[in-house]
Amino acid sequence: MFGGKKEPVKVNNSSPVNTLLGQGSFFEGNLNLSSSTRIDGTVRGNIRCEDTLIIGESGSVEGDISCSEVLIYGHVKGNVEAKRLELKKGATLEGDVKVSVLIIEEGAIYNGRCSMGDLGQSDYVSDSD
Repeated sequence: MFGGKKEPVKVNNSSPVNTLLGQGSFFEGNLNLSSSTRIDGTVRGNIRCEDTLIIGESGSVEGDISCSEVLIYGHVKGNVEAKRLELKKGATLEGDVKVSVLIIEEGAIYNGRCSMGDLGQSDYVSDSD
């Protein structure tokens, strides 16, 4: 029970979540992430992630997001660019999105403009700030 090897959290049977910003945490500034990340705290700044980004139920982001896959359970105020974006029940997104796949569950709130199409790798994770 204690001191045992912890298994990493899996995201949709894919890569494990390697980075976690816990509930009650606050981060101000831009984040550049190479692995799957979960945010249960508050981030004020832009986020770039080469893998999956999860905004937990208690998570809040004020800034633009550019990632391969984004799952939002919490609140985001900013633009989102991703191959796949899922807004889960209870999620709130205020901002424009550019995606290949958009899934909005009943009970999620989305206010913004949406542009859909087949995005290449360079479109959703760019080197410019």
